[in-house]
Amino acid sequence: MLFFLAPIVQAGPVPDLQGEWARLTREAAEMGLPSRFLRLLPLEFVKLEFADLKNVAAEYHPDGHRMVFHLNLSEGNQGKRLRSLRQIGNRDLATIYHELFHAYFDYVEFASGTPRMTPQGARLYAEAKRFVVCRYSVVEISPTATQKSAPRKGRFEKRRISEREGWDALNETWGVFVGWAMWNKLEATERLNPATRWDWDTVEDYLDRLETAYVNGELTGYFEPADQAERRGIPRWYLAPSHAISAPEVALLLEVILDETPGMARLAAYWVSASQDQTTVLTSGAC
Repeated sequence: MLFFLAPIVQAGPVPDLQGEWARLTREAAEMGLPSRFLRLLPLEFVKLEFADLKNVAAEYHPDGHRMVFHLNLSEGNQGKRLRSLRQIGNRDLATIYHELFHAYFDYVEFASGTPRMTPQGARLYAEAKRFVVCRYSVVEISPTATQKSAPRKGRFEKRRISEREGWDALNETWGVFVGWAMWNKLEATERLNPATRWDWDTVEDYLDRLETAYVNGELTGYFEPADQAERRGIPRWYLAPSHAISAPEVALLLEVILDETPGMARLAAYWVSASQDQTTVLTSGAC
């Protein structure tokens, strides 16, 4: 599941920025949605805006730390307040969480090495740096997203990419998983009941969805070439299924970002390991 960027038009800032951010995090917590990582973001860091976006519910732009919501997600389409999360569909909520993750990752990179860094952020940043070296430095890539067409033998090329490209590939791969995990949990469980807990039926449904996502090559990211001339010809390189998110990365994000228990994170990681083909297992084992 990919979330493509679109040009922003008629963007406007939210009048009560800090109040709106506090309301968003509070409502997410009341609904039983992941909220801990949102509460760790300083109220003044992310600039909330509304715009008439094309085909997406939200975008995050690191330049300026801007989170832009689609205008139709605002109350009365006025671009001042976000509608209640209870009134937003599962797909749009998943997209919003995909972009909220990018905002948090932006902050973690911004605050790394400073007293403002929280233990949770420090853990995510340290693991990201480790995975960039061991999983996102030499990758198999294609100019075509595998989600849109069945992978064909020989259509991928192996390449050593720059640290910045690897960082972007990791960031997008992790964002793809966060969005996927949110949508599938909302679909598998009762989204409007914060008292709902995983039972075996919903866990089994979720894990079956996870296995299907691996088989279909859905949990891969992309990066934009650092070379401007190359970017004009190929704006994005997509990672091959052999470089989909690994089991340890899944466990990390479920626990640190998605507020799952360590036990659930380990179970999902085990399921991912069992779903991977031998090539992917060997690639993941480098970490």
